[in-house]
Amino acid sequence: MKRSFLIFPLVALAVALISCSGRSSIPAAPMPNIAGSWEFIAASTTNPGYSTGIEVALKEGQIFVDGNYAETGQISASGQEISFVGFTAGALPTSPPNIVFGGNCTPATNNPGSDLTGSISGVGGTMNFTYTENGNVFDVTAILDASGSSLDSGTYTELAAPAGQSNGTCNDNATVLDTGTITGKTTSKLSGTYTGQICQPLDPSCINGAEDTATATLSQSGTTLTVNLLLTGADNTSFTVTGPVTGNSFLALGTFQGTAVAYYGYYELTYDSIDNAYDIQTLYLANATNSAQPTYTGTLTVPLTP
Repeated sequence: MKRSFLIFPLVALAVALISCSGRSSIPAAPMPNIAGSWEFIAASTTNPGYSTGIEVALKEGQIFVDGNYAETGQISASGQEISFVGFTAGALPTSPPNIVFGGNCTPATNNPGSDLTGSISGVGGTMNFTYTENGNVFDVTAILDASGSSLDSGTYTELAAPAGQSNGTCNDNATVLDTGTITGKTTSKLSGTYTGQICQPLDPSCINGAEDTATATLSQSGTTLTVNLLLTGADNTSFTVTGPVTGNSFLALGTFQGTAVAYYGYYELTYDSIDNAYDIQTLYLANATNSAQPTYTGTLTVPLTP
């Protein structure tokens, strides 16, 4: 009988401790929803002057918990959800960059595809992911800021190709694996009216020396961009191109005078010498009708107001 009196209090105490332990546990903070349109800028330190815009329609996994969907922190992008724009610095700090649609890396032998996959630990926490640019794989570690809308203090490292395979040439360097810093932020829908000089749609390199004054009006619905172009000068007409937009880059397709045409485009803020700030909304266009050899065709800007 004395044993029974000793056992029952011990059992009761164990149950109480388990119960208290359960009540005192702190639930994990919910993951932020960071799915949406992003642009990451990877700036090479191995090859200074080269950087890459990683344009992403980011997805984040979800699970069903207690009747509601919750984010898992697992992020990804593939197919048309990711694209690349390569930059090389101009001759002066204020010079416009040279832009390479498709990125600064030539295809690797193992896998010419592109994608992104990784995870976040929460706002203010780490963000780890790998991205593949034309088969060349890069590993990223960074910090997701408290708003969940920008990426800070990031670094990236190009990974060696698997045995028996080889990486492509990135940033004009085929022998040294690339490293650098990376930042990022969410992007807004493309919109507004831009003006400037562009080559004729059927003369993408201005071989014949004729240019049009173009007024481009942009509107975005979901991940589709519509560009209405009004041309005056060498041509006096209007036409429309439309297509997928990813981050700040897009591909727009249409017809001009019965001929199929295509444009790559990229949006960024450029330097304004009047107020010494990067606040000029700028659109770079490349004629991609010949997809194997896209050709720069003009730069358009939103007119500044006094």
